[in-house]
Amino acid sequence: MAFFSLEHSSKPRHSSFASTLYSLRARAVASWKRHRAERALEGLSYDTLKDIGFPSADRTNGDTSPR
Repeated sequence: MAFFSLEHSSKPRHSSFASTLYSLRARAVASWKRHRAERALEGLSYDTLKDIGFPSADRTNGDTSPR
């Protein structure tokens, strides 16, 4: 009976190892989503990027400021 009462106690028991794993998983998922978004943007044409307002730089004249 003691095991049952400890198992269903109102205070959750989370180890630091479990929270570290959760944090690593969350960071990996966020990183993968950023990677997928970057790959999707790389696949678009220059005109499409211009239409959606993606910043670009005209480096033909030595100008490195974003437009």
